[in-house]
Amino acid sequence: MSDSSYPARSETKASVRGDAWPVVPLAVALLLLHTLGDQTWAYVTAAVVGGIGLLASVIALVECVGAIRKGLARAEAAWVIVVLLVASCAVVYRLIVT
Repeated sequence: MSDSSYPARSETKASVRGDAWPVVPLAVALLLLHTLGDQTWAYVTAAVVGGIGLLASVIALVECVGAIRKGLARAEAAWVIVVLLVASCAVVYRLIVT
């Protein structure tokens, strides 16, 4: 039997806007560091939440770079890359400085 009766499954993402969600844990970590960064529990919590956000950012960045390489939504992917890089650098900077 041939699989020609099934519709072709699209392997590419049409939109990369959803890849910006790691900004949420990064923003939470920044907020904790900014408001309560001098307390140990807040610093540790911000480090854990920020680490999760950084890991998720790396995964989202890889997907965005893949979308750019395939020619899909270049402007949106570039915007998501910029936002994630700025947020990630801000969290790392605040963790080092605080």
